[in-house]
This record gives sequence, C-alpha cells and structure tokens, in this order.
Amino acid sequence: MKKYIFNLCALLMAAATITSCTEEAGNEPGNDSQPSVVIYKYEVSRPYNVDNDVALRFATNNKTESLYYLVEKSSEQESNLASMGETGYWDYVVSKGTKVDGISGEGSADLTVTDLFGAYTITAVAVSGNQKAGASTSFTGLDWKDVVKGTYKFGASKNLIAKLGLTSNPTTLQQCTTDATLYRFKDVFGTGYSMKIRLMPDYTATDDDGEYTFFRVPRTDTPFIYGDYGAVGVRDIGYWQGSDAWVTENGYESGMYADYFCFVYVQYFISAGNIGYGYDFFYPEE
Repeated sequence: MKKYIFNLCALLMAAATITSCTEEAGNEPGNDSQPSVVIYKYEVSRPYNVDNDVALRFATNNKTESLYYLVEKSSEQESNLASMGETGYWDYVVSKGTKVDGISGEGSADLTVTDLFGAYTITAVAVSGNQKAGASTSFTGLDWKDVVKGTYKFGASKNLIAKLGLTSNPTTLQQCTTDATLYRFKDVFGTGYSMKIRLMPDYTATDDDGEYTFFRVPRTDTPFIYGDYGAVGVRDIGYWQGSDAWVTENGYESGMYADYFCFVYVQYFISAGNIGYGYDFFYPEE
C-alpha cells in the first residue's frame, strides 16, 4: 500500500507538471483555464471481490466545479462515442451519469464499482460552466461457467490439517467464460474464497493414469488463521521459489486430466514462512 501511495503521488505530481506546461492550463499554480480529471484504477481488497469489483480514484484540478461518471459495457460506450463524438459523449455522461459528491476545485474522490461481469468502460467528466473534459478507464470482470462438481482433499500441509481439522471441502470446478485456460475451484476455502488455476497447454505429461496438462496456482488468500501467526495463503512451488522452472522442469507441477481429476502441488504459508507443502487433490463427481 505504501508503494501504491508513493506511485500515486508521483503520478499526480507528474500530471500537474505536464498540465502546468500547457497553454490551456494557465501560467500560475491554481490558475487552470479548463477543468481536468485523471482516473486511477487499483485492485480491491476484501470484503470486495477482485474478480468483479474495481477501486477508482478521480483527481480533479482547481478549475473543476463538478464531476460525473458513467459505467457502461465497453461495446455500448464505443458505439455511443462513435455516434455522438467526444464532446457529445461528455454531455451524455453528465446527463446519464452519477455526480460525485464532494468535488469542487482541486481534489480527489475514491469509490468502488461492483458486480462487473465482462468488459466495461468507466468515463469521468469534469465540468466548469460550459467547459467539459473527460477521461476513461476500462475493467474486465470475470464470469464463470460450471464444469464439474467434486471434492477437494487437503493433503499438502499436515500442520494445517492438524491445526484446523481440515480434510476436504465440496467445490465446483469452473472455467472462465473469456479465458479458456483460466479455471477456479469455487469457494474451496469457504464462501468467497476460491482458488484460481491457469492451464499451461504447451506443457503436458503422461503417467499411469493418462495424459495431464500442467497448471499454475498463483497466490491465493484463505480465511484460515494459523494461531498467532495470522492468515494462511496458498501458492504453487514456482511462485514460492520465484521461478517457473520449479513447475515446468523440476517435477513440482500440478496437473489436470481429461476427466478433470487434478493433483495440486502447493505450499501453504503465513507471514512468518512455510507451514507445509505437497499434494492436494480434486476428485470430480462421476
């Protein structure tokens, strides 16, 4: 978060510097001749859903009297912009959008837009009298379709099993509707705590059970608390060791078979370090 705040401040300073060098902005600080808005986008944290919610910061200059924003499907936004033109579309955002409270002059406002499924464009328009200026950003919310129900068996961390009495959970393997290589075990750690996996189609192997496709397991939060050490996370060995080769070359891969049975080679960890690694398994219903 400190890094984000530092980068955000740097970006704001850079934007102010660039603006002050333009003729339209005026020659003195606080003397902008046109309204202006900049949109910053960043990832949400819980209790929001990182798949479908996005956090935004609108930063305006001293000329701005009011600010409006509109959230649209990207296809609709592109169509409206093409038919109305830029200035016409800005008028449309003001008339159809939501006014941001507390914006008058130089300042910023934070908000979170939720429940976005698919590609969306968020447009903000700063207003000063008859003058308007706009900015846009995009966000693609993930949507999922069920593949197969089954049972996820925890076996990688004996410490976690002993501490929490965790042995298995029912779950549904789902596939992302916009990315055929992206799957998740829905709510495998509890409601709202799914685990994403990404297939590696170029990496396959064969054993006594048939051919399987490698997949990666990026860092995932869980709701589990490990004593006084805090929250438990999970990730594959490559992310733990900082090298893909641990998965692709060194024998620590996770794999999915044609019937969706999965072996999942992961590490469970806390801020203080490792609490166990090895195999979890997903058993699809027959």
